[in-house]
Amino acid sequence: MPKQAEELVNKNQYPYASIRISKDKAAQLLSNTEEETVPFCAVTKRILLVSPVLNQVHDLVKVLTDRCFDVMMFHRLEPELYKNIPHDLLIYDVTAYDEKDALDLQMKLKESTSSQNLFLVSEKFIRGAAPEMLQEELLVWPGRPHEALYHVQRIISRAVPRQEQVAKTSGSDSIVFKDLRVDMERMLVHKQDIQVHLTKTEYDLLLILMNAKGSVISREEMLSRVWETDFTGGSNVVDVHIKSLRKKLGDQAAAPKYIITVRGVGYRLAD
Repeated sequence: MPKQAEELVNKNQYPYASIRISKDKAAQLLSNTEEETVPFCAVTKRILLVSPVLNQVHDLVKVLTDRCFDVMMFHRLEPELYKNIPHDLLIYDVTAYDEKDALDLQMKLKESTSSQNLFLVSEKFIRGAAPEMLQEELLVWPGRPHEALYHVQRIISRAVPRQEQVAKTSGSDSIVFKDLRVDMERMLVHKQDIQVHLTKTEYDLLLILMNAKGSVISREEMLSRVWETDFTGGSNVVDVHIKSLRKKLGDQAAAPKYIITVRGVGYRLAD
């Protein structure tokens, strides 16, 4: 115990209490204010994080390491090095990139690595991103570190495809709704025989809605099933991805053909 704290205990003068307490209790309380319990990480996942400006991702690194992720940080792209470092996810900060540079980077990563990627992008970048980039996992940054944590956990959990309980057409690995067909074996979506390129999140949301066969699915349930969390503050994340899914399907919220919004609750398939 620090000398100052010991003197306070011996004098029975614990400054944060309005009543007299025992020396042992005071010692315990003083100790608790100065020490934090560090969790033991029995299982870890490894993340490579590349950013030209590392100080703008410190908050993200902290929350990841606090949750038992091993984070290795780099200033620049080194694909040949990454091949020799086993990892579960590569996070690349492209907040300072223009659209062309980001596309060039995407192609380099696809050619040189087989890992899952998450791109940190600016809000302005999202509005003008090319279709090729919109197929990637994107996260607006700077943002809330704990929301980023849920994205990381979700992406890594998809590394081994999870068996989804969905309704199948008889004798087939496909499910059909109107002119949409989902090939579950290859995780492909077609609209009138034209492939629709969806992210894993959008694909999972579409499967959940199709499996529900018109029943309403709440935002909270979608958050739990797709992001594996009950973080209530993240329900707006569901809306963002549904909006993107609608856009790719050519659907409109005002006149829905595929997905209907149930105000204050969630979503269901259109009639």
